[in-house]
Amino acid sequence: MVDYKSNSAHLYFTSTYHSGAKFSAFGTISLTMSKAEMDQAVMPDLTSRLVNAVTGLPDLTHQDFTFPNMHEYSNLEYNLLGIHLGFEYAFYPGWTFTADGQYYDLSDDAGGWVYGDESGSYYMIRTGVRYSL
Repeated sequence: MVDYKSNSAHLYFTSTYHSGAKFSAFGTISLTMSKAEMDQAVMPDLTSRLVNAVTGLPDLTHQDFTFPNMHEYSNLEYNLLGIHLGFEYAFYPGWTFTADGQYYDLSDDAGGWVYGDESGSYYMIRTGVRYSL
């Protein structure tokens, strides 16, 4: 049996501001810190059991069933920072202008196993007009 340990901490702050019936603003900041790792698996030596039924000779002797570094492939360590800010302004009865932006920054500290280094940033800005009856 192999143990897989995962630890994660999440910090989340959100706020909303209303100034009368026409203007509102909001914001969210989040931070996630995660780390996970798997213990090394000890695999049995199967090379002596892999015998060709026809020839009686060892078969698949070129295979390596030990997987000495397999546990390192599942080691994860990353931080994710997220920021989301926006506002709404009612400029005419039933009509509202909206704008918001999001930013995320991922820091992969595990060394980029399997899929490579996953570090990067993402941002998005949205605007729009909403009509409500």
